[in-house]
Order: sequence, then C-alpha cells, then structure tokens
Amino acid sequence: MSKGFRTFQPAQNTWNSHLYFPTPTSFLKEWETRIKPAQDLFGNAPTALRTKLLLLIHTFITADKTIIQALYTNESGLSETRFEAEFSRLTQTLLLFAEHIQKMSWEKESQRSHEAKTLRKKRLPIGPVLVLGSSNFPLAYSTMGGDTVAALAAGCCVVLKAHPMHVGTSTAVASCVERALAVLELPSAIFSHVIDNTYYWASTFAEHPRIQAIGFTGSIKGGRALMDLAAQRQAPIPVFAEMGSLNPVLILEDNSADLVAVAAQKLASSICTDAGQFCTKPGLLLVHESHFEHFKKALLTALGQQAAVPMLHPDIYQKFEARKRQVLQLKGRVQQQTTQQASGLLGRWALVQSNFAQLLHEPTLLEEVFGPFAVLSAFSTQGQLAELFDVLGGQLTCSVFCTEPRQLGPSLQQMLHHKTGRIILNGVPTGVSVDHAMHHGGPYPASSDARFSAVGTDSILRFTKEVCWQFNH
Repeated sequence: MSKGFRTFQPAQNTWNSHLYFPTPTSFLKEWETRIKPAQDLFGNAPTALRTKLLLLIHTFITADKTIIQALYTNESGLSETRFEAEFSRLTQTLLLFAEHIQKMSWEKESQRSHEAKTLRKKRLPIGPVLVLGSSNFPLAYSTMGGDTVAALAAGCCVVLKAHPMHVGTSTAVASCVERALAVLELPSAIFSHVIDNTYYWASTFAEHPRIQAIGFTGSIKGGRALMDLAAQRQAPIPVFAEMGSLNPVLILEDNSADLVAVAAQKLASSICTDAGQFCTKPGLLLVHESHFEHFKKALLTALGQQAAVPMLHPDIYQKFEARKRQVLQLKGRVQQQTTQQASGLLGRWALVQSNFAQLLHEPTLLEEVFGPFAVLSAFSTQGQLAELFDVLGGQLTCSVFCTEPRQLGPSLQQMLHHKTGRIILNGVPTGVSVDHAMHHGGPYPASSDARFSAVGTDSILRFTKEVCWQFNH
C-alpha cells in the first residue's frame, strides 16, 4: 500500500499539501464480518426506511455545501458555476430516487386459475455493490453519484472506492452518509468508503465473493479491466461500466445557412467546456458537403473565442496531449489549433480535418480523445454515413442537426438505434438530464451493457434482481 498521496490543484498547477493515506488492509477483515448482517437488514428494510436514508443524506450534504465546495474547487480546478451544476444534480438525484422508490412497482402478481396457481414476482436488491468514483465528476459520478444513489435506493450496501484526485471531496460527502446511517441507527457497513491511489482496493473488492455488482464511470481500459476481473470470478457478476464515446454529430443537407452557423457555435462550446472532459463531448463532426466550408469557417471562429482552462490533473492532461499528437501525426489530415500558449495543464483545443476514405480506414481517427478535440469530415450521402457507422463502435449519443426531424428516413433511424443510446435533435450531447425518460448508455464500448442506463430512475434496475414465488392451490 502507498505511504501517502496528495491531490492536485490544477488552477495553480501545484500539488495540495494535505497527505492522504490509503485504507489499511486490515479493513477487509472488519468489512467481511459486518457486510452480511448489514445487507440482510438493509435488503429487507421497508421502502420507507430507504427513503428516509436518502432524504437524510440530502439534508446533511446540503448543510455541508460550503465545506464540500471548498474541497471540490481546490481538488478539481473546476469553476464555482460547474460546482453549482454538479451539486444541484447530486441533491436532485437523491430527491428523485427518494420519491421514485415509493411509487416503483416492487411486485407483480398473476392468477393462473386454470392451472390452480398464483405467480408473484418480486424485485429485490442484487446485494453489495462496488462503486468506483470517477475522475471528471467529483460529485455527480462519484461518492453519492448516480451509481451509489441507485444502489442504496435498491437496498444494496455500497463499497465506494474514492478517486484519488478528489479524495477530500469524497471524504466530505462520505461523512454525510455515515452521519445519516448513525442517526437512523443503521449498520455502518451499509456504506463503506475506501481510499487508495493504486488498484489494490478496486481489484480486491471486484474479486470478493460478497460483491454482487460493480458500477464504474471512466475509460474503456479501466472498465474492461473490471469486466475481465468480474468474468474470471468463480461466480461472475455484472459490471455496469459507462466508458468511452465519440458522440458523432450529423449536419444534414436540409439545414439553412443560419442553422448551420448556430450549430457550429453550440458545438464549439460543447467541445471546449471544462476542457472537454465529458464522456458526452462531441468528438466526430460529419457535415454534408453542401454546408462543409460554411460550417468549418463558423466552427473555427467560435472555437477561437473559447478560452482554454486547466484539465483536472496531470494524468488526464498527459494522456490528452499524447492522444492529440497521435492523431495530428497522421498523414493526409489538416489540423487547426488554438493560438493560446501552453501553460500548466491548460487543455488547448485542436481540430483535425479528414476525408471520408481516411475515416473508414484509419482506426486512430475513430478512437476517443478525452479533452477539447474533434475530428471533422464532409459526407455526401446517407449511404456513406451507413458505411461509417458499420465500423464505428457503440456510442453514448449521436446529435443530428436538421430542419425537419420527422423527415429522417427509416434507414438512418435504424442506423442510429443500432449504434447509439441517446439521439439528440438540434442540440449538443453534453448535459445529461437526470429524469425518468433518460437513457445514458449504449452498445459496447460506450457501456458494458446497452440494456441499462447509468442515469435516471431506470438506473436502479442495474442493482436489482427478480425472484418469482409460485403458489400452487
């Protein structure tokens, strides 16, 4: 185990002074003795008690907002505006699930009179869940992010492995959960918070027979490693991983010049906001040839108005620069970059123009670059788009800019449905609403299982299982 580690302050390009120490290995024995009785109690707790817990966590987090904000901005370098957006999302998710589980159907019953039997199907918690805090969302996809809230709402105990780059923020939020459990006199093992700047605790719990599911938001490499660990267990378990995506954008022929200019402005902002550190950042821009030059000019103008901001931490910055160089070194591409000088960890935007043939035959262009970066290409027919989507991996989103959405042909719709989890008409993919009708997922490698959402009330289904009781009369 590490002797200690620090978080990073991107705005000042310095390491913070506070030293954090990993959770000692002795914690595992303690957890093993407490987790079964905790899960038995919590898994059978009435919905009203789980609702009370979520509402009390909301109360403590709201009361500690100032403390959490100071740690958040210090460890991430993200703005107060971004903090407010994430904090609101976090608290609203707690309220949404507290309401949802009271209305949710936990049982279904059928009378089979002619067979003299009754069938009653119950939805039950799947069991203890390992959740790994994400790097790019210190609140919304971390300690009490969507995975943890959904798992607790389902009646599952949670082991939360804090992301090392915002462990202070994570600890402050975890304290709110621990206090809520104490007030309700519930076992502390319902929520366990572990700290680590290695892979020790993630792999230990991923392989532990008590863990029954894993929630993860991050890179394809990280998600795949967890999937492989889970698959190699004596009793494999599901991994619900939300991973990488290019989030292609289609600018169709029926757009007016004005709409094309508006789309360019929206996309430039979406590419560069918070240094493009979103899983939903638009990374592949496909423009009908009749609009290509107009769109490109408007996009470059809009990108030129975007100021670079620091990336979250050195590892993300270094990987962004390495991937950017990899694409920029390809032959036959035209590059455009910001004129803003390099300083600290500034995420400086870049754009690569490619032709369609190169897109089809150069895999590097179709791999996510996490940061303010996009690939731009013209297309002439929807047949070309279909050919490209055949070689694309699964996507979280696809944006379509067009004048008349109802005129989208069946073949284009089928193509989008096959490869994409969310289709956005005349808008950008960044900004995922926490709502009953939201689906945040997609075919691999966008996520590990296209059937489930990582956001919204349906995300609770990931952490439940169904059991049928059959009563013979």
